Amino acid sequence: MTVLDSEKHQAWQDRYRNGYFLAPMVRVGTLPMRLLSLHYGADLVWTCEIIDKSIANCTRTVNDKTGVISFTKDGREIFTTHADEKSRVVFQMGSASPETALEAARTVEHDVAGIDLNCGCPMKFSVQGGMGAALMEDPDRLCAILETLVQNVSVPVTCKIRVFDDEEKTVALAHRIASTGISALTVHCRTRHMRPREKAMWHRLNRIVDELSPLPVILNGDICHYDDVQRARESTGATSVMTARGAIANPSIFRKEGVSVLEATIEFVKAAMRASNSYANTKYTVLLMYTDTKSPEYKTLQASKCYETMCAAMGITEFYHAEGKLCVTDRNDPMRVKQNAALGKRSATKNEKSVGVQPTSDAAETPTKRAKA
Repeated sequence: MTVLDSEKHQAWQDRYRNGYFLAPMVRVGTLPMRLLSLHYGADLVWTCEIIDKSIANCTRTVNDKTGVISFTKDGREIFTTHADEKSRVVFQMGSASPETALEAARTVEHDVAGIDLNCGCPMKFSVQGGMGAALMEDPDRLCAILETLVQNVSVPVTCKIRVFDDEEKTVALAHRIASTGISALTVHCRTRHMRPREKAMWHRLNRIVDELSPLPVILNGDICHYDDVQRARESTGATSVMTARGAIANPSIFRKEGVSVLEATIEFVKAAMRASNSYANTKYTVLLMYTDTKSPEYKTLQASKCYETMCAAMGITEFYHAEGKLCVTDRNDPMRVKQNAALGKRSATKNEKSVGVQPTSDAAETPTKRAKA
């Protein structure tokens, strides 16, 4: 059991103060997006939610060529990270069990800067499993998970919730969560049933910030531009803020003077290849970053089948051949394998014809069979 002294706990809390963070995002908060966000100035980055049962007892391997650390189970890659983000990446898990949550946390705790429990996800699969937003309706289980993690892991433990329709109920839950010894609390200022298009209720954060002080409280919701950061802090008193959709639109949102979407997208693709990220996931993220779905650029990227054609569409073919293709595994760029195999077959056929090689036995027999017929 880990026993925290007040000085260490204070130091852990300080990590979450005065920061601008990358929020956890399903399918988007992958290693390349996290590394690129850090490059552009993010102070901390959250992983996408990973279910405790998936990560618990995974096998850990390190790619000597890329430095990517992979956690795999039954031949599936569950989580990837890199030493470059170790001191600034927060691993978010979904859990409904203190015991399984601890197994999961112990699997990754030496490769991450913190563990975060997702108590806000409204997705059906999460809620039906007793995870995500379902935990907000089961505070005893929620707090049992947090207490188990706080007392037994060697990194800071945090929690992310939404708000209830009832403000008093929200504040009461926040107090219970804070009493578990967590190092920070993130509040997504929407209810479980609100959609992203509905305005986040920043005003619901003020009481939580005031009553939980000095615990760091992080605001999540409607941080879409760099200027929103200071506006949110002044409006709510929040210690820090995190952004999701803002980073999807342009990962350089963490800088006051950002770069163009095109430049950010190119850098994302390069980061994805260096991390040997799944091509399918990279394409999914890139298409989210292009908002003009009718543009020629979008249609060209949409038609791409592998990293080579994507790089050609973006004008970075030289990077692909000089560096990118050397990092990406065949498993994460499967169409490349098929295309290379097809090219090899066509090349072999062309060579056979050019040197007068006799056709294969099956082909040679065809005229005879026709004659007999």
